[in-house]
Amino acid sequence: MNVTDQLRARLAQLSGVVEATSRFGHENRVAWRAGTREIAHLHSMNVIDIRVPTVLQRRWRSDSRFTPRPRRSDWIEYRFRSRDDIELAAVLVELAAKSSESIPRNRK
Repeated sequence: MNVTDQLRARLAQLSGVVEATSRFGHENRVAWRAGTREIAHLHSMNVIDIRVPTVLQRRWRSDSRFTPRPRRSDWIEYRFRSRDDIELAAVLVELAAKSSESIPRNRK
């Protein structure tokens, strides 16, 4: 099983998170939602974009697996290659799901 399939299998275990098609970018981009809000989507076989509030992103500034946006954004790119990376991605997606509950619905 490749790392993308491993990530998809791991995220399928998260309560309240469902796999879907992204509303961003490519027509068939794999994404994950919490309720109606998209909280993550794949950019490539080992890069996932995760919606994590910018205040929390500061924790990972020195981690080379993360690529923040040039401007303030709730989205951060994360490169995953190993089982440990996949576990951290799952934690971040779970955090994104919980954070999305507190974001007003008119903000997408």
